[in-house]
Amino acid sequence: MTNKGSSEENRLLIEDIDDTASRRYHPDPLRINEDWKMGKMPDIRSEVSYFEETKEATYVRVRVENVDGLPVIYEREFIFVKNRFLVSYEIVNFEEEFQARISSLWNTQNIGPQIGAHWANTFLSAPIGGNGRFSMKSPAVDLLVWFASRSDRQLQIIDRLSVDPRTSDCPTQLRYVWQGKVEVDQKMVFTQLYYPHLPYLFRTSNKNPDAKVENRYDLQSTVGASGISVLCDDIETTILRIELAEDEIEWIVFNPQSKPVSVDNLEIIRPDAYIGNDTNK
Repeated sequence: MTNKGSSEENRLLIEDIDDTASRRYHPDPLRINEDWKMGKMPDIRSEVSYFEETKEATYVRVRVENVDGLPVIYEREFIFVKNRFLVSYEIVNFEEEFQARISSLWNTQNIGPQIGAHWANTFLSAPIGGNGRFSMKSPAVDLLVWFASRSDRQLQIIDRLSVDPRTSDCPTQLRYVWQGKVEVDQKMVFTQLYYPHLPYLFRTSNKNPDAKVENRYDLQSTVGASGISVLCDDIETTILRIELAEDEIEWIVFNPQSKPVSVDNLEIIRPDAYIGNDTNK
C-alpha cells in the first residue's frame, strides 16, 4: 500500500458514509496504509479468476475481497474488443448493512461538449509527462464514457483539484452515483462502456445572429451513445446491443452463471461473449 491508494482512480468507489461498517485490516501490525498509519492496512485480497485471449477480444475476470477494508466482495469482468471499445461489468456483494455511496469513476482532463443523463464525452488536452513538468503530444482522440442507465443513479462531475492538489494533471472526475442503505447479501450491478473515437463538434454555417445548434440525437451528435441499447442488465445476465456505426451491430454478453442465452440467433452458454458483425456470416 502506498499514498497513491488515497487517490480514487478509474474504478468503483465504495464509501461507508456513516463510518459504521467493520474494517478488515491486514493481520501484520507492521503494515502501513496510504496515510502511513501502521497496523491499518486494509486486508484487500484480489485474484484474476479468469483470462481468455481471442482474435477479436480479451476476456478478464477479477475478484476482490475486503474492498478498501470494507465487508464487500467485488467482482469485475472486462471484455476488450480489440481496436474498438472496452466494456466493464461489476457485481458488488455486501456482507454487512451500512449506509453506502457507490460511484463508478472516470478521471480525465475535460468533459463535453456532448453529455447526457448517463454518459459523457471526455478527452485529454495533452497527457502530462516528467512527473508533471511538461505536456506530451498526442493524437486527437476522445473517449465516450457510458454507464448503463439506472433511475436511482445520478451522473456527477467532480473537481478533484479542489480537494487534492496531486490531481492537477487529471483534475476532472466523472461519476455515476448510487446512495442508500445496503443489506447483508445484497448484490448490485454496475456496467460501463468506454469507446475511443475521433473528436466531433457540430458547427453551423449560419452566420445570422439567431443561429442555433441543431439538437439531434444521432450517432455522431451523441458520439455513439445513442447506438448503445440495454436488453437486460442484472446479476444474472447483461446484454448490450451496440451500433457505433450505422448498420454495424455488435453484441456484448455477460452471463456469470453460464446459462443458455439467445442473442442474435445464437445460443450463448459461456460466461461472457462478444458477437461481432462477421459472427453470423
